[in-house]
Amino acid sequence: MKINSIWIPISLAVIFLVIVGSGFVGVDITMLFNLAVIAIPLALIIYLLNLGKRYVDLKMVESNTNIDIKTRIEKLNESMERIEKRIDNIEKILQKVSE
Repeated sequence: MKINSIWIPISLAVIFLVIVGSGFVGVDITMLFNLAVIAIPLALIIYLLNLGKRYVDLKMVESNTNIDIKTRIEKLNESMERIEKRIDNIEKILQKVSE
């Protein structure tokens, strides 16, 4: 199973809050609340940054795919033009032969 990079800091923050909240460090509930007020928005910001990075990466891949498709379409158009020229030449030859 692949671990997403966002879960590492969130897990560390949760573990820290549990340790502090359980009283091992000797901190009251106000300190725990203050830590939660800092940790939750920080985890949300990290998550949103990661989400934004994934979106940009996806758009880059999509852009490269679109460029590949455009290149293929251009090559197909060139092939069609060559085929049309050959057909025109064949038609000219057939007209000459029929005369």
